[in-house]
Amino acid sequence: MAVLLALLIAAALYFGYFHFQSVTGERAKGIVAIDAARAIACRTNRQTIEREIVLWSVNHPDEAPTLAALQAEGLQVPSCPEGGRYEIVKHEVHCSVHR
Repeated sequence: MAVLLALLIAAALYFGYFHFQSVTGERAKGIVAIDAARAIACRTNRQTIEREIVLWSVNHPDEAPTLAALQAEGLQVPSCPEGGRYEIVKHEVHCSVHR
């Protein structure tokens, strides 16, 4: 009887451990997916700003674009989903978080 009880306890611990590992693994995969989605959203935002720069440059051919100048012109300037700061370098937009 004691051996059977010990086997039941060992089996419960064994299967409980693997269930915990699978839940932890699924959670880690979810976090990776969220990070990837935020990076894609940031890239899309940077591409949007670069398109806005092209529109802005039509009216300001001799000026270097800045985020403030785009906003002053009434163009939408999205922000990084992870709080990164955008910077314009030679008509390309760079993020402080996503390279």
